[in-house]
Amino acid sequence: MRFCILLLILIPLIADAQIVAKPAGKEPTLKIGGLVQAQADFGDRGDARFTTGDDRFYLRRARLNAQGTFLEDFDFRVELDLSGSLSNNPTSISTSNLRAQMTDGYVTWNKYSYANIRGGQFKSPFGYEQLYLDARLFTIERSMVNDRLTVGRQIGAMVTGDVFEKRLTYWTSVFNGNNVNTSFNDNDKFLYAERVSGLIVQTKKSGHDLSWSAGGNVLFSEDKNLTGQSADFSFAGNTFTGKRRGVGVDSQLHFGPLDVWTEYLAMRFEPADKVPAEEFTPKGWYLLGAYFIRPKAQVILRYETFDPTIIVDNTDTWTFGFNYLIKGDDLKFQVNYLLTDAAGIPEKQNKLLCRFQVIF
Repeated sequence: MRFCILLLILIPLIADAQIVAKPAGKEPTLKIGGLVQAQADFGDRGDARFTTGDDRFYLRRARLNAQGTFLEDFDFRVELDLSGSLSNNPTSISTSNLRAQMTDGYVTWNKYSYANIRGGQFKSPFGYEQLYLDARLFTIERSMVNDRLTVGRQIGAMVTGDVFEKRLTYWTSVFNGNNVNTSFNDNDKFLYAERVSGLIVQTKKSGHDLSWSAGGNVLFSEDKNLTGQSADFSFAGNTFTGKRRGVGVDSQLHFGPLDVWTEYLAMRFEPADKVPAEEFTPKGWYLLGAYFIRPKAQVILRYETFDPTIIVDNTDTWTFGFNYLIKGDDLKFQVNYLLTDAAGIPEKQNKLLCRFQVIF
């Protein structure tokens, strides 16, 4: 009887009490964001990456993403592109319909800064400019050598980390090697991409931040009936069967308002059917300078060259650019004028690119 009376007294007290449950580990997080790049082209066709010389408006990228953390030491990212293009190559923008496709979809175990393990679909670690975020680039389009010789997003696994007090970063990865959003492997061989990047100098000089870094990467792959990249080099049936061996070096200098980038990439192809040759090595490089003339106004100058060797002559391009960062990269307007001596086109090409970008 006494127990029942005590219980009747305690029940209202328990009901009025606020019970707070605290997670044992790190609290999960979720962020939703996106990117819109509204773009326009005017003037001549330009180099072989552009399919038309007609003036036009289009969406270069329209993306939605979700990223966050969960459990103790895991993070994830899922991103969709709604503009119908996953390629760095402007050629793929010329489409009569828009559709949603996945760009990124991966999970990372990040307990140790010196060894993060990632699985899913993400950018392969080959090519500095290719790895750099689309929305943060100084120019509207990447260099032609990056478009032609890097392999972009792939499905696979990677280990990456920072060592020596974050002065050295490495990436080691293995992929199916069959391009983006392709879940099968065309044979029982894989694509391997390795990269290392080091911070050589980081200090202050004359009141400005000064940093200098350099990196290098290699790629190995043995393919069967690979499409996509293969169409650029006159392979039979626009597919490639054989071996690919890639190498690249790059360097970046930042000093106050000035940034200077340079990169060299080469890829040796060894077609099994020896078409168009037993082996050949397309290659190219670029040198880029970016300078803030005002806190929000930046001018750009880039020279680039791409040599496909036995197929056609070099393509050389000067890019003159202007960026107005209304709110950093989150809200900016870009203008690029391209003066191109394009392979297979007798006259110099003059092309104007304009872009308005919003990150949300």
